Amino acid sequence: MKQKDLLKQMCSYALEMSLKKGATHARVAATSNNANGMSVLNDSLETIEKAVDSSLTLHLFVEGRYGTCSTNKVDPSGLDKLLDDAIASVKLLAPDPFRKLVPKELRYEGPPLYSAHSGSVDTGVKKAFLLDCACAIWNKEPALISVMADYSDHRQWLHLADSDGLHCTSEETWYNYSVECTVRGKGDARPSDWDFQGGIHPWDIGIGSGLPCTCAATALERALAKRNPRKIASGRYRVIVENRVAATLLAPLIDAMSGSSLQQQNSFLLDKLGENIASSVLTLIDDPRRKGTPGCRFFDSEGLATAKRAVIEAGRLNMYFLSTYYAEKMQMHPTISSPSLLLLKEGKGNAATLAGLIKNGIFVTGFNGGNCNTTTGDFSYGIEGFYVEHGQITYPINEMVMTGNMLDLWSRLLAAGDDALKTMSWQTPSLLFDDIEFSGL
Repeated sequence: MKQKDLLKQMCSYALEMSLKKGATHARVAATSNNANGMSVLNDSLETIEKAVDSSLTLHLFVEGRYGTCSTNKVDPSGLDKLLDDAIASVKLLAPDPFRKLVPKELRYEGPPLYSAHSGSVDTGVKKAFLLDCACAIWNKEPALISVMADYSDHRQWLHLADSDGLHCTSEETWYNYSVECTVRGKGDARPSDWDFQGGIHPWDIGIGSGLPCTCAATALERALAKRNPRKIASGRYRVIVENRVAATLLAPLIDAMSGSSLQQQNSFLLDKLGENIASSVLTLIDDPRRKGTPGCRFFDSEGLATAKRAVIEAGRLNMYFLSTYYAEKMQMHPTISSPSLLLLKEGKGNAATLAGLIKNGIFVTGFNGGNCNTTTGDFSYGIEGFYVEHGQITYPINEMVMTGNMLDLWSRLLAAGDDALKTMSWQTPSLLFDDIEFSGL
């Protein structure tokens, strides 16, 4: 019997036995994962990794109480013992009346979602691909210290079922490679930078396409551009945040919309539903059913059906991310537990185009540590990037910290580019903000 068929069979067995052993309701998630990795340092193979695992995760609803357990032993005898112990343990917990299965009208009912490549990539092909990428620049630039090329692929199969009749399945693959270059800078400085590519098929990253690998050249160019940075004066500047790192500023908004943050009153977006929380430039769509894209899914971890939603529309907050549990606790309607494929509405141009709109400012290409307080929205991030002078991106800068408040920051959004990276599940273009505080270290 194939592993997937065995896991499905064990899901049915686990649900049946859970009810027989005293559970009122139950939900089971079966997963099968297959992951591979490889890395090349300079012109030599550095590592090869492979991981294969299968598991069952059981969600047990017992006499108004709730608990979970998991196992990678998919045989009836082991599962029986696990259920006996787990149900006995759940009965010791405090009642939790807010834990429920997904209502039938909200759960996903439809065909399986297959967003997967049917084949695999030979180990020799992966090695040759990575070596070609690294050797395209190795020993061709005197300032280059090292080049690290990494490859990974991942296949995940998921089957979700519950005692009320939920049955949904998905299978997805993802192929990824990245290159990081380190170069000699001024004194002891060793600036580095990276580039990457990803997709659901191997040819999305160049394997079998016949196209040259460009990530290494891009990573090297970016690392060289960061040599000999200068310091600039503290003050308020217009700032461009590059598409590759703009999601760092979006993440606190999403965290503040989550049910856990809201229910625990640990969110700066508490009671903001229906209000303007950003400039009219910001429109954010969750569009989870675009097949062949990262983040595509038809259902979440408890079986809630996904749907296209306007999370923020012209600055107005339209929704929170609420699982059935947090929706019950907050006496609100469930939406979805977390975003899938986030699309920030694009404008025109790239970072260089946005730079042309300002006289002097800062172009942020990376964040070096820092944090955001989810309760207040206050943030502080170390940055790396370039100075913008008379509309042109010029010399690199360092030892600067970007500070402020998230609600104030997003109210200062002036423009968005059209350069969102389609290989990311949060597709954010380069963004232009007005009058943001920067301080030197």
